[in-house]
Amino acid sequence: MFSYDPISADARRLTGAGLTVLFDQGLMGGARPIKVLATGVPAQALLIKGKDRDLGPMGLAGLEGVDADAALYEVDPGAEQGKIYVRAFCPRATRLWLSFSRIAVRRDLRIQAFGDDPKAPGTVRVCGTLDFSWRGEWKLPDSHRPDPMEDWTDNLNGAR
Repeated sequence: MFSYDPISADARRLTGAGLTVLFDQGLMGGARPIKVLATGVPAQALLIKGKDRDLGPMGLAGLEGVDADAALYEVDPGAEQGKIYVRAFCPRATRLWLSFSRIAVRRDLRIQAFGDDPKAPGTVRVCGTLDFSWRGEWKLPDSHRPDPMEDWTDNLNGAR
């Protein structure tokens, strides 16, 4: 997990204290984000691989002012607080996509948010450009220890 501090106006407005990205480190050095967690409040969004064609015929490249080579993910509105993220990042949208610059140690991060327009099907708009500075890395425990993302309070009476 990497944590970031907000440096752009959109990042401060939408995340407050910043955010943490839980990711899966690939074999070739690429990192695939799995969840976005608000640093200051208990809110998280599960990410699924986004489809460039969902943003229009030219995908990211067809949107003005957008990093066309960024990795695209969609917030799963049915998981965690996905609907809250959709409403917060892109009011009036029913779907939210986030594009990520390269995720790497000690490297700043840019996330761009895109939302659909239910009144104009097939139309996607840029809802914000969020720039973050690198804060730090959180190492997750190995598989023999409890998962910090699991809510252990669900079963206080059962053995672990």
